[in-house]
Amino acid sequence: MNKQKDFTFFSKLMACANMGWWKANLATLSYECSEHIAELLGLDKTGIISFEDFDKRILKGEQHLTAIYALGVLQIPESVYLLDTKRGAVWVRSKVCFKETDEEGNTIVYGIVEIQDAPDMASAYQALQYSERLLRKIFKHLPVGIELYNKNGILMDLNDKELEMFHVDKKEDILGINIFDNPIFPEEMKKRLRNNEDADFTFRYDFSKVGQYYPNSKKEGTIDLVTKVTTLYDDNHNPVSYLLINADKTETTVAYNKIQEFEEFFELVGDYAKVGYVHYNILSGQGYAQKSWYRNIGEADGTPLSEIFGIYRHFHPDDRESMIRFLEDARKGAAVKFNHEIRVLRADGAYTWTHVNLLVKKYAPQDNIIELIGINYDITELKETEEKLVKARDKAEASDRLKSAFLANMSHEIRTPLNAIVGFSSLLASTEDVAEKELYNSLISHNNELLLNLINDVLDLSKIESGYLELHPNWFNLAELLNESVAEYACQVPSGIELRTNYPEQDFLVDLDRLRIKQILNNFLSNSLKNTTRGHIEVFYEIDSCCVRIGVSDTGRGIAQNMREKIFERFEKVDSFAQGAGLGLSICKSIVDKMNGRILIDSQLGIGSTFVIELPCQSVQV
Repeated sequence: MNKQKDFTFFSKLMACANMGWWKANLATLSYECSEHIAELLGLDKTGIISFEDFDKRILKGEQHLTAIYALGVLQIPESVYLLDTKRGAVWVRSKVCFKETDEEGNTIVYGIVEIQDAPDMASAYQALQYSERLLRKIFKHLPVGIELYNKNGILMDLNDKELEMFHVDKKEDILGINIFDNPIFPEEMKKRLRNNEDADFTFRYDFSKVGQYYPNSKKEGTIDLVTKVTTLYDDNHNPVSYLLINADKTETTVAYNKIQEFEEFFELVGDYAKVGYVHYNILSGQGYAQKSWYRNIGEADGTPLSEIFGIYRHFHPDDRESMIRFLEDARKGAAVKFNHEIRVLRADGAYTWTHVNLLVKKYAPQDNIIELIGINYDITELKETEEKLVKARDKAEASDRLKSAFLANMSHEIRTPLNAIVGFSSLLASTEDVAEKELYNSLISHNNELLLNLINDVLDLSKIESGYLELHPNWFNLAELLNESVAEYACQVPSGIELRTNYPEQDFLVDLDRLRIKQILNNFLSNSLKNTTRGHIEVFYEIDSCCVRIGVSDTGRGIAQNMREKIFERFEKVDSFAQGAGLGLSICKSIVDKMNGRILIDSQLGIGSTFVIELPCQSVQV
């Protein structure tokens, strides 16, 4: 075998694998490197470099010195670092293989080195070391007590919280005790531990019973512990150690009770104020929401949030679109706030109102996090109140306008009969002609009646507004009352119009307020006479077992569809130029409402109108 040839072959093979070898002399504090490594570092043919010079080439690593120089006794046989070479910065993994003593008694260490083409393996190695340190740090500072025993029950390690819970000054005072000798640890748990069975249990730890088991500074008192025991295994599933985790139940219980108390209080506030809260991650679909939050958007409590966000099955289509658009913008990072009033469809088919506020609390899509915080509250009552206020405002504004018009009309309506009365009274005193006197007396009487009716309407309106409208029902013959009104208006009927009646064959007595019935009927007749120029006006009534219907129909000009409801409002008239203040029908409706009845109207433009009052009452056939 040619050793030189073999050496050359293996050196070339390692170089092709981007590897090399090194030899460290601890006496001379120097490395001798293979040709591949020497060429990479720019060394001469000897391939020798001192520890000090080599350390200067290290740019980044877990150790700031080389493995050999730093560790000396070779406690860690492998290290990774970033090395400055002729090719630039290169990740290097160096591994110690063995050591020997030469003829002069010097310690020689041999190793191999791998040149990484990318930092992946080095990064993984560093991540592993970082994880180990992190795990050790967590173990040390975890807010629960941790004990680690070997398979024979000997305590090998414990964390700071355990020392604090059991009042031990330092770890060295307690290491080496055997858990199976613990006088407080339950025997049942010791048995399960020997059988390598995992267990969770609660027990009271009494410090007065510790005795000489371990030195501690607390000789009396108790703590309630929640303990978890588990067995740790090696790769071949052989038990190698026991892990105990202890938590002070008192602290946990107090904290839990406080959380429960706060949650209950928050739920109570949410229920009372109809306010809900949600916390949701758009990307993971995970989150939490209060019961009141579900209720405010029409969803069942406990419905997965991923089945609500982006779907909103109970939202009005327009509102659903705006919510979905916000979520899409939030995913892109183009929107962070949403503040809208949403209509929610309920089971009865009606919509309620919910005010929705959403805020993007954390935007980190690279970590699979787009975190939303949302608060909603039911504003249905507020909306209804707002709507009522708007209607009240509009009504007040309309009433103010109508009252202004009413005052203007009143001045005109009062002045017109007064002028006629004063004027014709003056003419009456100066004329000697009998026919003229009769005409003037008739005109004065007519205008007196108009003025009196106007004043009565104003007085009735005042009583209605103040709530003093009173009814005085009594028995009377309905046909006689209607005939009386017809007779009073017969002289006012123009030529070409027929005033007629249509009654049942038998007369009836009814128990109603006679004066109020006549007032309503006179108003209907007066309106028909004002609006009818041809055809007829008919007064009629009908009676059944529980109610009476009294009406007036005409062949007048009729009423437009959009005016049929308005004419019953105060100060409203179909024709603003027609005589009257626009109070009659409004007063009639108030009287009928007081009698628990209703007014019906049927009218067509150019054909005529029919007004009917329907009143509950007792009746007797005469």
